[in-house]
Amino acid sequence: MSPRNFSFCAFLLAFVLVACGGGIAEEATPEPVAEPEPVAEQASSTPAMLGGGKATEVHPGQGGSPHVKVDWMVNDGNISITYGRPLLKNRVVGESVEPMDGRVWRLGADEATTLVTDKDMMIRGNHVPAGEYTLWAAHMGGEFHLIVNEQTGQWGTNYDASHDLHHVAMDVEELGTPADQLTLSVTTDMLKFEWGTMTASVPIMVHD
Repeated sequence: MSPRNFSFCAFLLAFVLVACGGGIAEEATPEPVAEPEPVAEQASSTPAMLGGGKATEVHPGQGGSPHVKVDWMVNDGNISITYGRPLLKNRVVGESVEPMDGRVWRLGADEATTLVTDKDMMIRGNHVPAGEYTLWAAHMGGEFHLIVNEQTGQWGTNYDASHDLHHVAMDVEELGTPADQLTLSVTTDMLKFEWGTMTASVPIMVHD
């Protein structure tokens, strides 16, 4: 075959290959596979149980005493108590930590302890209308009293007796196992607290 014919045949072959999509195809670069986004763990929205009620933390507390809001359902009424929960830290109730004899105690730590009820209730026969109150405790004339006060929003050392609604005697007993952290509890017919070797309670009734 002459060089001229050879060149023509080579040209014709190349043309046919191109027209038919022949030749060596370039290897396609694979698309990068995106890594799946990590699924964030969702915090549990289920409140913890404390003193028979559902507790949610309000804030950690300035002195390490966590503040909680505890909600109870009593006779179709909603009762909540918000308070600071101090720790004993090897202290002795009545000697180196409140409640001290002759002094009014905030029944907790830091801010004044707050009670909210959406129904009228009785505390040892004393009428407490639906609303918001602060709770205090003190030794009064040889008795240990729960104090229901109508002033709210104050710091726990700003007790003003002129706003007192009721002074109610509490039943005081000794705990066999000391409570290292203050706990307030509400049942269908009782409000009580446990603190150190002391537990004090008072009967309640929530109106229909």
